[in-house]
Amino acid sequence: KEIKQRMYALFAVLGIVIFFWFSFHQNGMSLSFFARDFVDSSAVAPEIWQAINPFFVITLTPIIMAIFASLAKKGKAISTPRKIAIGMFIAGLAFLFLAIYSMVAGYPSGDEFAAMSDSAKEGLKAGVWVMFVLYFFLTVAELFISPLGLSFVSKVAPKHLLGLCQGLWLGATAVGNLMLWVGPLMYNAWPLWQCWTVFLVVCLVSMGVMLGMVKWLERVTK
Repeated sequence: KEIKQRMYALFAVLGIVIFFWFSFHQNGMSLSFFARDFVDSSAVAPEIWQAINPFFVITLTPIIMAIFASLAKKGKAISTPRKIAIGMFIAGLAFLFLAIYSMVAGYPSGDEFAAMSDSAKEGLKAGVWVMFVLYFFLTVAELFISPLGLSFVSKVAPKHLLGLCQGLWLGATAVGNLMLWVGPLMYNAWPLWQCWTVFLVVCLVSMGVMLGMVKWLERVTK
């Protein structure tokens, strides 16, 4: 019975994580198209943008770990399931920021943008700072979910199934990646704020489901 409960908890978390990777890995799909079409790359070469996420990972990891350690010392430690829920919320903030910015700027769909004149396209270009803000939130969300989620798998998995369960974590990442094609479809068909709003809703719904399971997951992991 205990093993079944642990496996149920594992699959519940894996189901949530699928939607995080579906949103986060848009950095190789719709978010890359956004950077190509709507961001002024004259000041910073596009290949430099690939370093934004690793830069934030290196600089923010010790800060976030220090915050977790400080809370634990004060007796206010946050459980891993709650951290994953918080991570989904932070990922939602990234897409909320992008949705609001795209709405204010009046960005059309990708197909409509491609049909515009070169002068009109230049008038819609955003500053590079937009990408830095976006990836700041996404990287913080990644730090709340990716390493902590793998740690959760190690805690909850039955010892004789540990290797298999860690493989399932990677499998959940793969399933999320298989869904990435939805992003470019929305990017090219809808005004951009609607596209980003879908990812916002996905993140918030995932957070809500996770919060609804938190007490059960905390009991299982004890």
